[in-house]
Amino acid sequence: MNRGRGLSIWLFCLGALLLAFLGGQQNPVFFLLTGVLAPLPVLLAGWRLGPRAALGLALTTALVIFSLKPGLETIKAHLGFGELLLMGVILSFLHRRGVDPPRAIGMTVLALTLAALVYLAGEAAFLKVSPQELLAQKSREVMDIFKQFLDEGKGAALPLGGSPGEWESLVQRLLPGLVVVNMGLVAWINVLAVRQLSFALGWAKPDGSPLYHFALPEWLIFVVLATGFLLLAPVSLVRVFSLNLLMVLGVLYFCQGVAIISAWLHRFAVPRILRLVGYLLLFINPLIFLVIILGLMDLWFDFRRLHQTEEA
Repeated sequence: MNRGRGLSIWLFCLGALLLAFLGGQQNPVFFLLTGVLAPLPVLLAGWRLGPRAALGLALTTALVIFSLKPGLETIKAHLGFGELLLMGVILSFLHRRGVDPPRAIGMTVLALTLAALVYLAGEAAFLKVSPQELLAQKSREVMDIFKQFLDEGKGAALPLGGSPGEWESLVQRLLPGLVVVNMGLVAWINVLAVRQLSFALGWAKPDGSPLYHFALPEWLIFVVLATGFLLLAPVSLVRVFSLNLLMVLGVLYFCQGVAIISAWLHRFAVPRILRLVGYLLLFINPLIFLVIILGLMDLWFDFRRLHQTEEA
């Protein structure tokens, strides 16, 4: 690729990031989209131009945002956006190293989770508060953002009922699992998007096996069963840990269920626009739980015939 075209792609990605950031500061819908698709421009630059271009794009975006209002508060207020930029950089680097997408997503989530734990431990030490107190503070901040989003969307009632205090207590207990699940889903969505975009733009054919061949190891079902039994433990901390782990495992099996449905849609050559509508519907309750059950049942029924021998 010539340098002029590469620079054009890089500048386009930079403009998209800055536009998404500024729009997210003004509109709740843009804010939601930014929280999901912010890694995509970095990934596009990384897949087309290499990890160095992705890193340069992330750093340039961060410097421009910081220059708008220099100060420590700006850094602290936009750490979440910075984490999304870093996600795009890590995924780009792993792609260039030839790591298959499911493993790359897992490694990225693990790296970002460890970085978040280190940051939270440092912040708790700096503020001289316990991790539990800091966790409670973070859960209140999440609830404030959530309620602000509902208010601006003219839907002030909390979903599924319950008082704000009950929701805050629930978020506090599930916050670690929610963070991991959110990072995993965001990485998954962006990897799917960049593979489709790169193929549509004629950059390259998606490498490796199709994502609809994604399958969890069979031994993981024993972890699910053990986690379920731990919910009955008399120790509150154990129950909270098992509840968070069960939520993460549920999302993994949801992804496997989506992969099964994707394989069926591909097999019957369903038009892309109908596939997109179908994928969006899968995130609606109660279809989410049906997809999780489908992913669990794949262990016994092998819906995609991935484990059949050639003779069979």
